[in-house]
Amino acid sequence: MAALHAKLLPALPGHGPPPRRHLRRETPEVVRDCKRLDRLMKAGRLADALDLFDRMPHKNVVAWTSAVSGLTRGGCPEEALATFSDMVASGVAPNDFACNAALAACAAAGALRAGEQVHSLAVRSGFAGDSWVGSCLVELYSRCGSLRAAQDVLDWMESPDVVGHTSLVSAFCRSGEFGLAVEALGQMMRRGVEPNEHTITSILAACCPLVLGEQIHGYMVKAMGSPSQSVYASSALMDLYSRNGEFDMAKTVFDNLQCKNVVTWCSMMQLHIRDGRPEDALQVFGDMLSEGVVDPNEFALSIALGACGSIALGRQLHSLMIKRDLSSDIRVLNALLSMYGRSGLVEELEITFNKIENPDLVSWTAAISAYFQNGCGEKAISLLSQMHSNGLMPNNYALSSVLSSCADLALLDQGRQFHCLALKLGCDSKICTGNALINMYSKCGQIVPARLVFDIMDHCDMASWNSLIHGYAEHGEVSMALEAFRSICSNGGQPDESTFLGVLAACSHAGLVSEGMTFFRSVIAGQHGATLTPSHYACVVDMLGRSSRFDDALRLIEEMPFEPGILEWKTLLASCRLHGNLEMGRLASEKLVELSEGGEDRDSASYVLMSGIHAMHGKWHDAGKVRRRMDEAGVRKEAGCSWVEVRNKVHTFVARDESHPDSASMYQMLWGLFDVMRDTAYNEDVELFDVHMQI
Repeated sequence: MAALHAKLLPALPGHGPPPRRHLRRETPEVVRDCKRLDRLMKAGRLADALDLFDRMPHKNVVAWTSAVSGLTRGGCPEEALATFSDMVASGVAPNDFACNAALAACAAAGALRAGEQVHSLAVRSGFAGDSWVGSCLVELYSRCGSLRAAQDVLDWMESPDVVGHTSLVSAFCRSGEFGLAVEALGQMMRRGVEPNEHTITSILAACCPLVLGEQIHGYMVKAMGSPSQSVYASSALMDLYSRNGEFDMAKTVFDNLQCKNVVTWCSMMQLHIRDGRPEDALQVFGDMLSEGVVDPNEFALSIALGACGSIALGRQLHSLMIKRDLSSDIRVLNALLSMYGRSGLVEELEITFNKIENPDLVSWTAAISAYFQNGCGEKAISLLSQMHSNGLMPNNYALSSVLSSCADLALLDQGRQFHCLALKLGCDSKICTGNALINMYSKCGQIVPARLVFDIMDHCDMASWNSLIHGYAEHGEVSMALEAFRSICSNGGQPDESTFLGVLAACSHAGLVSEGMTFFRSVIAGQHGATLTPSHYACVVDMLGRSSRFDDALRLIEEMPFEPGILEWKTLLASCRLHGNLEMGRLASEKLVELSEGGEDRDSASYVLMSGIHAMHGKWHDAGKVRRRMDEAGVRKEAGCSWVEVRNKVHTFVARDESHPDSASMYQMLWGLFDVMRDTAYNEDVELFDVHMQI
């Protein structure tokens, strides 16, 4: 751009207006070439237009202006400015149209210095008082952030029109100067210039308070006729009312709109989603299809896919996407990835992702997050590694997903590698990534690095504190968990349900029953504004059960403000298994069977726990009966698995597993270790019954 400034400056004469050639009547050939050039530029055929322009033997100001305007419209504002400079250097005097074209190019390129030179040229040429040139100058300075200069240009204009005023109002709104925008609107109306729909839309789209918005709505009805005639103004009104919680008014504006286009339909769908009603957003989409007047575009389909929570409907939208020939649009494909991820259709997600020729950052992030949310942590990690190998840098959301996957799989080494990547990208201290790092280190047994991550975060939200407290609870650091809780309260924070769950878990693991019950009663009394959930009651049941206070645990379950579920009874049964309480365990087991038969989720844990209690008391017959009852109910125990990470590869095993290619050598090593253990046990007179049972 500096070279362009240097090229443009010498071309401007030092005194007076630029030299003008004597006016003459252009030849038919020149007129014909100018018309052809203009048509090619407006048709978007930039290469053909420039080829014609270069071959023109005589270029008048019309040809130069067409070239400058066409290059700006074609997304080449720097080349447009260079062309304007060549025109001035060739001796062709620019007229007001050429100055407007050059100013538009400066605004598009953000070239404030070049725009000031064109401004000087317009002043010396006598065009500065022209309302069109003045409006272009206002737009230039506003786009370049020089609002004071834009205001000065408008004040110097003899009779500024609605375009100039609207440019200034829009500039103030874009810069967040809403008060100045309102003042500019008032100045405009005092000058007798009626605002148009674009002026009104700029004000409404900014952070307009509801009272002012209602006044503008009234003005629109009074001075401009019904706002139902204007698509732009109506869309801005709908957004204003929705932002201020007046959803019924937004819907009224939409219903009264006489001519709806795809933008207004999309706006209404977005308003429903913002209001937390995705089903209504899908209903609006269905109404748009039923009317048959407006065809859904990529934005409408993306919104509908984002609101879709049904697998069947999602597949119908996928079919509609193919029918409308939008299957290659990256926005729609990204929304489709998210929809399949939310629906748990991992296979369909993989097929869709593999069909994207050039996935962008959103595509990669959507697929990685979907893998993590559906329990496919290894695939999430692998996909992010592939993304990084392709030269794309992951964002906070992708990194948090893979760090959470490392936490679930206890992959400490890979988690550290992703931590290094976050450090390199400078996002390790951001809330999203930082919380995932705290969780990863805590679940991998590294509570000290978890605390270090917490301490260096730019800002800690309640999720950060909760991750830290839960980490302390898992590591038995009850004093640190309680200290973190007191820090939240002393700093003016508001502990939530998850915070109290972590504190109760810490007290339970440390056996601090009285402290835990004190916290529990304080929440019941409403001291902290949190609401107790079944998880809190289950945690207290576990705390009482671990201390052999079974009567108190049973009383708590019976006095719960809601119907006890599987979680509470299973927790009590686990405590009975721990202490061998057969009578209470039998009661809990019966309650679990009743709930299972009532249609709730059934699992094998209750049967296995009860069978273990009978076995502890030597009641093998009763233990067998529980196992047979489990088989008759069709409940199968999922095989437990273990895994180990070797050279960034996870190896998973189940009991008596022989699927691993090195299983033969592994079993040979296992039996060798068993022989060593047996010899050691015999030498030290140790009973190996339990060891034999485990193997």
